[in-house]
Amino acid sequence: MSIPITEDMMRAVVVKQPGPVEALEIVEVPEPTPGEGEIAIDVEYAGVGFVDTLFRAGAFDFPVPFTPGIEVTGRVRSVGPGVTGFEPGRPVGACLNDFGRAARAGGYAEVAVAHATMAVPLPEDADRARVAGALVNGVTAWMALHDLARLRADEDVVVLGAGGGLGGTMCRMAAAHPARKVIGVVGSEAKRPAAPAECTDVILAADLDDALRRLGGGRGVDVVVDPVGGDLRRRAFEHLAPFGRLLIVGDASGDDTALPGDGAWLNSRQVIGLSVGGVAHLVPQSVATASAAVIGLLHRGVLNEPVPAVVPLSQVADVHAALESRTAPPKTVLAVRE
Repeated sequence: MSIPITEDMMRAVVVKQPGPVEALEIVEVPEPTPGEGEIAIDVEYAGVGFVDTLFRAGAFDFPVPFTPGIEVTGRVRSVGPGVTGFEPGRPVGACLNDFGRAARAGGYAEVAVAHATMAVPLPEDADRARVAGALVNGVTAWMALHDLARLRADEDVVVLGAGGGLGGTMCRMAAAHPARKVIGVVGSEAKRPAAPAECTDVILAADLDDALRRLGGGRGVDVVVDPVGGDLRRRAFEHLAPFGRLLIVGDASGDDTALPGDGAWLNSRQVIGLSVGGVAHLVPQSVATASAAVIGLLHRGVLNEPVPAVVPLSQVADVHAALESRTAPPKTVLAVRE
């Protein structure tokens, strides 16, 4: 249903109380204005990720009411005090997950506010739908593999949950880096086709131990990227080579399985966590560098992220339902200005 817009008002998806997909309401709310160091964006596309369903369901203590959405593209609407390098009308992409600075999000709306350090100017001919679907996962993958793992070309990377959105981007980023091997792990045979073509090997979670013993050549693997958690995290950790790194970037299973400290100590393994939303305000230059790198890789075709499904804002509940049932395409973006 079309909602009439009045001056200084906009359409936005609002969660008044956490809950099922029915908690997503399209309402008319006042337009936000940028503060110190911020820019306002006329949103064209908003990426939708599994983490948005967690926000909506109340898995995190997000203040209500709130508007989900942590990655957007569009054009600069206005700039706040102290902002340079952005001017109204300029195409831009922005991450809205700097939660240590503000209760940000806000992407499922006609106007969103981002901190300037979380935004990147886009080429005029950039595919803004594709960028909106790749920003958060791309920045997470770049920071995990480049800044934290310091991945080398002679190293092997194992990606758990390779058929998911973040896992898929991790595989493609590792291949572009490049890694020697990119080993994707999927939960079932039906999920095997969802693993990116960039994987040198795709294995089932049930076969993880035998497969990594074989692929690791008795030495183990260098990097494990884990957005999944649970017992799969513990099993993969046991296959790390000396000086191997386990990168924990999520917990989609909801099972925070403990890891043995002596296993890290005696085998010289590292456990590294990354939550971009938790540290973005403390390392703004790292996020800005990662964002610019991802945009450049996308625009040059080096990072071959899939073309997202584009659906109207009015179908946001259907998108969330598909994500929760694991039937969604690799990435979906909302066309905000229907």
